[in-house]
Amino acid sequence: MSLRGSESEDDLAALLEAELAASDGDTGVEEACASDAPAPKKPRLDMAAGTVPAASTQCPPHPGFMGGICIRCGALKGEAEEQGVALTYIHRGLVVSKHEAERVRQGTADRLLAHRKLLLILDLDHTLLNSTRFTEVPPQGAVTEQREGGEQALRAQLEAQPKGAPMLYCLPHMRMWTKLRPGVREFLEAAKDRQVGQVGFELAVYTMGDRDYAGEMAKLLDPAGSLFHGRIISSGDSTQRYVKDLDVVLGRERCVLILDDTEGVWPRHRDNLVQIERYLYFPADAARFGFRSQSLLERAVDEEGGGGALATCLRVMSGVQQQFFEQGDPGAADVRPLLGAARRAVLAECRLLFSRVMPLDCADPSAHPLWQLALKLGAECVRETGQGVTHVVATDTTDKTRWACGQGKHVVSPSWLWCCAYTWQRADEAGFPVKAGGDAAAARAAAPRSEAEDVAQAMAAAGGGAAADVPPPAEERAQPAAAAAGLGKKAAAGTEDATPGDDENTGQRNGPV
Repeated sequence: MSLRGSESEDDLAALLEAELAASDGDTGVEEACASDAPAPKKPRLDMAAGTVPAASTQCPPHPGFMGGICIRCGALKGEAEEQGVALTYIHRGLVVSKHEAERVRQGTADRLLAHRKLLLILDLDHTLLNSTRFTEVPPQGAVTEQREGGEQALRAQLEAQPKGAPMLYCLPHMRMWTKLRPGVREFLEAAKDRQVGQVGFELAVYTMGDRDYAGEMAKLLDPAGSLFHGRIISSGDSTQRYVKDLDVVLGRERCVLILDDTEGVWPRHRDNLVQIERYLYFPADAARFGFRSQSLLERAVDEEGGGGALATCLRVMSGVQQQFFEQGDPGAADVRPLLGAARRAVLAECRLLFSRVMPLDCADPSAHPLWQLALKLGAECVRETGQGVTHVVATDTTDKTRWACGQGKHVVSPSWLWCCAYTWQRADEAGFPVKAGGDAAAARAAAPRSEAEDVAQAMAAAGGGAAADVPPPAEERAQPAAAAAGLGKKAAAGTEDATPGDDENTGQRNGPV
């Protein structure tokens, strides 16, 4: 049995054979075919004359299989054949050998480096856009604290927006609303469109939404098809459930940057990741992540476009990329240590002391997410006053905060750390005061979700909430908030009475770590 059963199959077989067997790496296999339709003919393959390369005699080893048939010789895949790398986003049923995948990765890397480019992997949900199901939007609007976040507000916004540059979409065929993040079009064009001789990125999408959703969102972001060229990876293309990995990406890890709002879905590639603040435009998503009544739609505001989160991340990634190509040998350069150095420079000269942030039963404060975040940003963390402390991070007035004020040290809420992380610079401490008695925002920042919980909620929200079967942990998030805000002396079960100013009673004993 062979792929060469019809003219279209001949074209596809020849194209894949040429792409996988080519030694110049001119166009990586990820551009060979981006859908289930037969790939377009390419002049360099001499298909205009109707000629198709003859079956190679080089098999075995087989470079790969399509539906169990070798893409080079047409032989059936044997039971003893090694398990290859599934590249179903390129073409359904396509699996290439590990050797061939490595060869194509190297070819892609060589091609990108020759054009002074790196590969940029982009998440969709809460990174470039926010989608929500019709069923998650109240028909007449839900008024909470004088803020409206329902269909009526969306319809009015839909009518008022410029027709030539829409940012809000109503998609009846998907029963979904989608809001693009401000500045996303400018971000994508700036990332890809570089002058000759300057650095640039080759763009790809990697989402935990399904194939249909990924394709629809890519059309909104790239209607002309000039940005992604079929490099669109969806949940069904991943080799592990709830995990994103570069094993299905045809590019070298040292030449890849990733932009995503969820770190936990990239367990093997954290050093490649630029984490962006979540874009929570719709109420259902804000509630899902523990920020009920705080969505941008409900507050009738939106992010800044030109100087917002996307522009900040592009600045950081472009800086790393510039350093990458300024090194003597780009063929040996690596984005990972460069990105790590840029992150550690944010708080490189700061020494932090935490007060009323970690739960009392936290056996190892250094394992707390905020402590770890501070280390990633280059700060030192200590456990006692003195020791060169520059900042006290607290949720309430305590002995340590009073000491800091008396010594002229900075006293900031935990939100200061998150702001530094997302802006990649030391934020103005004056904008993050610590309020006596605490407040809900400080408690939320001090008691972030566990990574497993965060990933679970991100998966539930993927694809516009198609898999939204994980209820938002409202009780768990409300307990530490209530305690910090002074709304109840025993808001969290098993918590001792919290006395303002007493470091021994945090009111967060059972709060999430």
